[in-house]
Amino acid sequence: MMNYPTIVKRAGLLAIALLAVSCSESVGPERGSVGAPLFSFSANGITLRTDNGSLGYSGQVIRKGFDHQDANHRVINPLPGDAVVATFYWITPTGNSSNIITSVRDVYTDAALTPIGNTYHLVDFITANGIAMATYVATNVQFDSTRGYVFAVEANFGVSIPDGGVKMTDWTGVENVYPTALGSFHSTSISASTPTPIAPGPITIGAGSLAYGVTLSNGGVNMGSRPAGWVVVGGGIGSDGQLQDDGDYLPPGGGGTINPQWTWDFQRASTALATVLELKPGTNGTPTGNLSVTTSTTGSNLDPDGYTITVDGGSPQAIGINGSVSYSNLPAGSHAVAISGVAGNCTVSGGTSQTVTVPSGGTATAAFSVSCSATTGNLTVTTSTSGSNLDPDGYTVTVDGGSAQAIGISGSVSYTNLAAGNHTVAISGVAGNCTVSGGTSRTVSVPSGGTATTTFTVSCTAPVGNLTVTASTSGSGLDPDGYTATVDGSTSKAVATNGSVTFTGLATGSHTVVLSGVAANCTVSGGTSRTVTVTAGGTVTVTYAVSCTAPNQPPVVNAGPDATVLTGLLFTLNASFTDPNNDGPFTYRIDWGDGSATTGSMASAGTISKGHTYVTIFPRDYTIRVTVTDAHGASGSDTKVIHVILL
Repeated sequence: MMNYPTIVKRAGLLAIALLAVSCSESVGPERGSVGAPLFSFSANGITLRTDNGSLGYSGQVIRKGFDHQDANHRVINPLPGDAVVATFYWITPTGNSSNIITSVRDVYTDAALTPIGNTYHLVDFITANGIAMATYVATNVQFDSTRGYVFAVEANFGVSIPDGGVKMTDWTGVENVYPTALGSFHSTSISASTPTPIAPGPITIGAGSLAYGVTLSNGGVNMGSRPAGWVVVGGGIGSDGQLQDDGDYLPPGGGGTINPQWTWDFQRASTALATVLELKPGTNGTPTGNLSVTTSTTGSNLDPDGYTITVDGGSPQAIGINGSVSYSNLPAGSHAVAISGVAGNCTVSGGTSQTVTVPSGGTATAAFSVSCSATTGNLTVTTSTSGSNLDPDGYTVTVDGGSAQAIGISGSVSYTNLAAGNHTVAISGVAGNCTVSGGTSRTVSVPSGGTATTTFTVSCTAPVGNLTVTASTSGSGLDPDGYTATVDGSTSKAVATNGSVTFTGLATGSHTVVLSGVAANCTVSGGTSRTVTVTAGGTVTVTYAVSCTAPNQPPVVNAGPDATVLTGLLFTLNASFTDPNNDGPFTYRIDWGDGSATTGSMASAGTISKGHTYVTIFPRDYTIRVTVTDAHGASGSDTKVIHVILL
């Protein structure tokens, strides 16, 4: 806390102080509060007297004082009659997305935090993605600097906040009455993960008004850009590692529509808030009036973006080519009104500046008559082509659908004496494997007396096509697991016996296709290897016709069960056989096991009945083998044992 000694005795100067405060603006660095001033007029308009701010607060109270010092080490407190703007920031507690500020007040920084007693009005509140910002304004503030304490502003919260802060500014020359002092205001939010602009407007402010803007982010590392022509408040960006803030203002001028824009240098997913507001100047009783400025434009090639109006060299206002803008509360008397931004092919009747007398309580009009004539300019069209398989015959360029001109793949053509203004430029004849960045047509503005240039950037890739491999299989004994198709010995895909597969994105030209995995009982018409030509953007099909024949199977022989016979007696063998393919006629051979054999033939499968006599002087066993052979040489056999015993 800073507590400075009183320099003069209030009792001795009370009458002088009362007179000074009620009649004129103090020009010293400090002024004691001895009663509300009659008005807050400043001959210099609205000016920033002091500011302060801080981040890193937590809990339920944010309190900050105007404790900056002048060159004489005196605290620069607000002057009586000033306006204080306080913007509070915080990270929203879970489940609390509303304005949780319960009160805003100002206090002396004595031990008791004695209230100063000024009233703070909520201007706007905005919240998004876990951060919030509320702006309050107090006008015609009163403060007794002779007490020797700092003027502090305090916000009280209904619940604790994890992190927060405040930015405060004090303005001299603002209208006393709050509803009149506050003009237009607006807020907005953005969320992004890369550097992104935020613009809380637009708002329209009056002549002599001041525009003040504040922005807050939870992820801005640096400020990429600030509003052009605006003045930074304090030292620029404030940061506590979680929140970053920035404040700027537009000095008073001729008024008009504004939309300040900040660009936070986001490096991760982040959110920013911004608020802009208008503070209106106090008046000293000087008679005022209004001014209306109009434009009337005729001819051809009219200026498409309109003009700019200034009054007495103040802040410019945009005006349409056949439009009007108004200035209110101008001091009665003479004012210099100027128009600028007039195209080179246009002239202003009577000149671009005129003096207008604004009547007290009335409205003066300044009219500018503009006439424009057709102008010409030049256009250069260039191409830049990169990649592979570039278009060998170049492209064609047209302007406004007129006669075509040939242009190389990396070349240029020129058009002269085109009417100034917008023209449609188109490129055609681009190969299918090439693309044009931004499209093949665009609008180009040709300046009067100058040359416009537009470049078509073309990128080309190697053309590709597709190949479909189809298998068609007939016959019997088909391969159950299908086949494999291989392109150029590197890329393989399975293909069903009666199915197809497609290879996409193949380079145009010749390719070798091989079908493998074909069963031995199947043959491929024309062979398993083919050469095909793939065309750009198309699909070529190669078909393999496969025919299969079921393999021959041998006869199945049954010699019958083992048997016992008597030596010297006739034994009759009854064997049978079947053939899966019915592949007759059949031949058979019976090996009796004693060195003798019997052969024969049969037209079809069935039973073989033959007799044989075994003669032995000792009991013994003989093995009979029956073998059957089909017409294609496939054989099957079976055996049985004969036990020969004696009588």
